[in-house]
Amino acid sequence: MCRKLMTILAVALILTALAVVEQRLVTHLTDDALTRISALLELVREGEMETALQKARELDLHWDEHAGELEVLVDHSSTDEVRYGLSRLIAALEAEDRAAALIYASEVEGGIEHVRERQAFSVQNLL
Repeated sequence: MCRKLMTILAVALILTALAVVEQRLVTHLTDDALTRISALLELVREGEMETALQKARELDLHWDEHAGELEVLVDHSSTDEVRYGLSRLIAALEAEDRAAALIYASEVEGGIEHVRERQAFSVQNLL
């Protein structure tokens, strides 16, 4: 009986530790991406389309490099939505379509927030 209890306790501790590591990884990546997309949105609002395009390409590369780590932890479709939004954003910036760029940048921002919310430690996500 004591041995079973110790095994259950050990498994629970390991799962808790993995959950904490997972949450920190997701938070780190999404915080960085949200900071980048916020700065990009401000550039688009100011009409700095060339600089915004450069920043969008950097964010796209950054997301592609690190989203693979997340895809082990979160729903693959959530990270894909951010990728698709970044593609649309870059296309709008290349076309110098400021209105579309604002829409797509906001869409990317919402997608990144969604990735973070899906991994937040909450009763809703546990169920």
